[in-house]
Amino acid sequence: MMPRGGLKITAEATSLSEKMSLLSLEYITEGADYQGVPKTQMSVRFDNGNTNTMTQGHAHVFARPNGQGKQLFAVNIDGTGHDGSSGAAIPKKVGAFLQTKGYTIHPNFVVESMCLSMALDDRFIVFIIYEQ
Repeated sequence: MMPRGGLKITAEATSLSEKMSLLSLEYITEGADYQGVPKTQMSVRFDNGNTNTMTQGHAHVFARPNGQGKQLFAVNIDGTGHDGSSGAAIPKKVGAFLQTKGYTIHPNFVVESMCLSMALDDRFIVFIIYEQ
């Protein structure tokens, strides 16, 4: 099993092919460590953010231990959807587990899909519906 966070590559790549090889190695080893969600059969793979691809740190949640079974959803650390998972329901035990890891989980336990600052320009009309 890989150490959490993947391998640390200390050699510097000089050619494009060396850089591509290192990127491939980073992709293959990304998140090779799965953690079980307490009191469930589900597991989570935590992936670091990447400034090159402009991705946040995120978690992939699977139906079975060790990343087996269907991927249920993926969520960014700020609570927004990752890999198209917006609108997915988050089981409460999974949401609580992610919160202990520093993730922002909306109180309704649904993966959020839109950053409000994106909608606050003249192209959109924003309606906020609040239910108690």
